[in-house]
This record gives sequence, structure tokens and C-alpha cells, in this order.
Amino acid sequence: MTEARLVKEALASEESSGPSSSAWLEEILARHVRTGYDELGSFYAWLEGHYGGETLLLWAPREWGEAVIRALRGLEYKGRIVLGLDASGGHGTPFQRALEWVRPRRALILTEGEGVGSSFTPTDPDPDGDAEAIEVEAPTGLRYREVPARRAWKGELETDLPQIPGPALGAYGWERGIPTYGVGLVGLDTTLQALLRVWRLNV
Repeated sequence: MTEARLVKEALASEESSGPSSSAWLEEILARHVRTGYDELGSFYAWLEGHYGGETLLLWAPREWGEAVIRALRGLEYKGRIVLGLDASGGHGTPFQRALEWVRPRRALILTEGEGVGSSFTPTDPDPDGDAEAIEVEAPTGLRYREVPARRAWKGELETDLPQIPGPALGAYGWERGIPTYGVGLVGLDTTLQALLRVWRLNV
């Protein structure tokens, strides 16, 4: 199975079934690769590359799943990319759960813009580094307490890619010793290719 074949079948399914949610894409992925859901409703797909390498978590909003698969279509890489589709709308708790479940060597968080985000500076810094907690119910019915992160973080990354603001969620990765960056949806394929080269995961 290749990502190109996967995308071709997924798009054909969309054309034949008409407008739908991301569920159709998740069903197609489940036919070809290892997939699963966690207790918070996040969807995961393990996309195996060539021998060697490492595990890279690519975390994205659920509605951007097709765009991510399109960007992965022509990539050749070592190790595996675990695609995590967030059903929460951007909360930190599901991302932290993904880091625990996948245990990646590195993590990328899909955001708006073009390029890579290697730092985050809060616009409204709080003395404790966080915003007020809220109670959230996941799509699965599980309830959790969400404390939005407002902590600054910065990672070293030598690249000629355009720079964009990193996501606040990146703090959770760095606090666990996992290099975490933001990647823009625009030109995502080019950004991923460049990062794979930097980390020597390209083929």
C-alpha cells in the first residue's frame, strides 16, 4: 500500500458518496493501515515508511485529514508517521493523550499559514502560565478538565522554511522532552519534505 493509492481510493469514495464528514476518510484508512481511536475520540493511523528512522506524530484537526493525506501522497520516509486527527477543536488534553499513546520521537502540530513554527509567545501571559480551566465532554462522552496552555516555548530548528507562530500546544511536547513544532497547512507537502531532510528521515 502506498499513500498515493490510499488517496486515490479515498477521493473516489468521496465523489461517489457526496458530501460527508471525515468518517469516510477514516474508514478508507482503516482498510489499508493500522488505525484506532482513543477514549477522547481522537483517530490515529500508522503510516509505515521504509526501514529504520523513528516515529513522528503529525497532529491535525479532524476536518483537515484529507489535506494531510494529500500532502503525504508523494513522500518517501524512514520510520513511521502516525497521523492523529483531533476531534476536540484544539484542546491540549487530547494532544497530551496522543503523546502518551504514540510515544513519538518528534511531533508536528498542523496549524494555519505556510512554513514552520518553532516558538510560541503568549499574547496575554498569565502568572501561572495557563488560562482558566473549563469542563469538556469528548465525542465519546468522557468528561475532562481542560486547562488551556499559555506557556512560552522555543525550539532550535535550522531551516530556510518560512517562519510562522508555533502553537501553544507545543509546550506539552517540549515539557516531555519531545521536540514539537507547528507546520502550516499551506504548502504542507513542501514543509514536510524539508523537515524530513533536516532530520535525515527522507529516502
